[in-house]
Amino acid sequence: MALRSHDSYVSLKRVKTGIIGPRRAGKSTVFQALTGLEPANPADIRNRARFGQIRIPDPRLDFLAQAYGSRKKVPVELTLLDFAPNPKDQKEGAALDASLLPLIRDLDALLLVVPEFLGENVPVRAMVENLESELVFADFDQAERRLERLKKEKGQVDFEREALTKCVRWLEQGKPLRTLDLTPQELQIFSSFGFLSRKPALVIVNCEADQVNLIDEGLDKLRERGLETFRLAAAFEAELWELESDGRRELLAEAGIEAPARDRLVAALYRRLGLITFYTAGEPEAHAWQLRKGASALEAAQRIHSDIARGFIRAEVVSYEDFAQLRSDARVRQAGKLRLEGRDYVVRDGDIIHIRFKV
Repeated sequence: MALRSHDSYVSLKRVKTGIIGPRRAGKSTVFQALTGLEPANPADIRNRARFGQIRIPDPRLDFLAQAYGSRKKVPVELTLLDFAPNPKDQKEGAALDASLLPLIRDLDALLLVVPEFLGENVPVRAMVENLESELVFADFDQAERRLERLKKEKGQVDFEREALTKCVRWLEQGKPLRTLDLTPQELQIFSSFGFLSRKPALVIVNCEADQVNLIDEGLDKLRERGLETFRLAAAFEAELWELESDGRRELLAEAGIEAPARDRLVAALYRRLGLITFYTAGEPEAHAWQLRKGASALEAAQRIHSDIARGFIRAEVVSYEDFAQLRSDARVRQAGKLRLEGRDYVVRDGDIIHIRFKV
């Protein structure tokens, strides 16, 4: 069975997404708009990355916490990285700072920021294609160097050599690896490579507030490359953090923006990463957990705690929709909506799970 390269596993401890793009594209403003934190200081080369957490707004978690009277509520969080470039390592117009490549290769996903301000003459599609070509070239260079080393190695390296050759031929055509069909065995080999053009990516068009709802023309080619375009008025939304929540909503409504960029971005990232959310809930705590789509109940148990997975007996499962309608564990049981599932059960988005285990 062949898989698209973005179907591979992502780190589930905490998804890390990094912002890259050419100089003066507004990357640090995008970081501030999404996290409310001050961006990285370009003058401080020692601290090359600034970390920010995005708590995922989750009405389902809010409802569960209220229904169970939970004393604590734990939402899913995404980690966002803003990089402080070194002008010596990032050429004018380039998106990648060579000295930051090890950090970027460790990410689960990328936000590719391109500017669209008044007076800009370069079309968005052209800027994105230039940025993508840098990712493709970086991967080509990495794969070529690895192939050279394999010539000197002995042992069972034939499969890796063949898989890398397949990637090099694809990259030579200027195509990103996320559009190449790879087998599970090939994906396993490349799991430690951190290929940049294989990572799930969103294009952020940094624009003015009155351009957020524009429909981008001529971007079909980007979709063919596995890219989704996301419009964000970064400077406008960065300023909203200075206001209370009611004031933010009022200004967003006046600008004709349906929801804060953070909310819309998280939903888009979840789609690109192939993630779902399941829940554990009770009086002590209501907890949202991210999980790879198609994962088993045993993998869900592992997300909660390794001891729970090791002593797994069964999973008691109810869908969020059923619980929201019935509003209590007792009524869920009376209605026959509680299911007993084994370790191979494929977890669905919104499942509320209680794992029975013995260690």
